[in-house]
Amino acid sequence: SSADARTEAPNKQRGGIAMWWLAVAAGLFFFKDKIAQRLAPMLPVMTPQKSTFYGHVMTLFTGLLYLLPVELVGLGVVKRLAYLACLWSTIMTCGLTIKANYGMPPMPQAMSIAAIKQLMATTLQPWLAKAVHSVDFNFLFFALIFVTAYPSILALAILGRRSLWSVCTHCAKNEADGGRLWVLFKPQWEKLSAKNAEVIHYSSMAEIMLGFWLTASLFLPTRQILTCFLYWNYLRTRFQGERSGKQHLQAWMQIGKQVEPLLKVAPFLQKPIDMAKGWFQPPRG
Repeated sequence: SSADARTEAPNKQRGGIAMWWLAVAAGLFFFKDKIAQRLAPMLPVMTPQKSTFYGHVMTLFTGLLYLLPVELVGLGVVKRLAYLACLWSTIMTCGLTIKANYGMPPMPQAMSIAAIKQLMATTLQPWLAKAVHSVDFNFLFFALIFVTAYPSILALAILGRRSLWSVCTHCAKNEADGGRLWVLFKPQWEKLSAKNAEVIHYSSMAEIMLGFWLTASLFLPTRQILTCFLYWNYLRTRFQGERSGKQHLQAWMQIGKQVEPLLKVAPFLQKPIDMAKGWFQPPRG
């Protein structure tokens, strides 16, 4: 039908864009050493903590820029670039933090199937076992999911909340880095940090609600099947994390209380819910 054709065309276009972004990411990764050698003389020497701080500042700035209605004055391209910059600053910041904490992921000595299998069995699996449940690895995956997806304000809000917490925590210990803007915002941060547990809880709720929205969107012309599938795997990883698991468990328990009356009316929903609970549980050793 004509409606399906209109939906298929943007999906093909986004698929092509996705391939380009993956090619850019792969190029940056494989040529990172040469890029670093060229840029090193032009960049100031910074500690990993300072690099992470500036990365989160960039995430906040570009996220706020995306919220501005600049498309009303013909600057829709700026809005799209701000969205992508927000996601890529998150990807780069998380990548730098992962490197500082766990080192670079091991690479095969030769580009062959045998070398890759040997790498997976010997060094890559132990590295992944340490890094995959870290918060930065989770949000690296989160940002990569939405690089090729339709723009989502809720996704940027989740990333923005995390970056705000990181920036303010850094400035609370290093006030000179925040400048005058930190002096103005410090009273607000003191109020927010006093409600830290509550804010973290609602942030976890927002992550789960985004999963439900992507699922409901499967019935709309703007459905994103791959994005939905990857995002639910992200939620599963968050649920199995040592720290984030406690936060997500509380959020799921609150949702469970809200839908409990519905299960009394429609008990047939209990079976798929039990299957979903089993899927979320970590694999037994």
